[in-house]
Amino acid sequence: MWKRYCAITAATLCLLLSASASEASSATAYPMTAAEMAALDSRLTLLSQQTKSTRQALAESQAALKESRAELSKLKTESIKLQIELQAQSSLLESANKSLQASAREEKRVKRQRLLWQIIAGGVVVVLVKEKL
Repeated sequence: MWKRYCAITAATLCLLLSASASEASSATAYPMTAAEMAALDSRLTLLSQQTKSTRQALAESQAALKESRAELSKLKTESIKLQIELQAQSSLLESANKSLQASAREEKRVKRQRLLWQIIAGGVVVVLVKEKL
């Protein structure tokens, strides 16, 4: 970190000196006071810290985004599985409903048939009883 700070400070000073040197031909050199140098150094330190915290926040955001994308992918896969399961259950429910309807129709047919046989049997009993009397 210290090496990076020194490199940034040196690069900034070089840029300032080269800018001053190029302007020196048309203007007078501007001497930098210690207070100005300290203010520049302080500003550079602040910018360096802000850059560092911004990069850290970016890295954290990228990690959170990667995690969110993985979770989204997992949830999409789970959603597809649940949709397939729902379709299968819907199909089974429809099949069971059809079977139940068929069973209800069969039950009605059996009840009608039983009633018919009871009527026939009752008629036969009545005829037999009348013949014996």
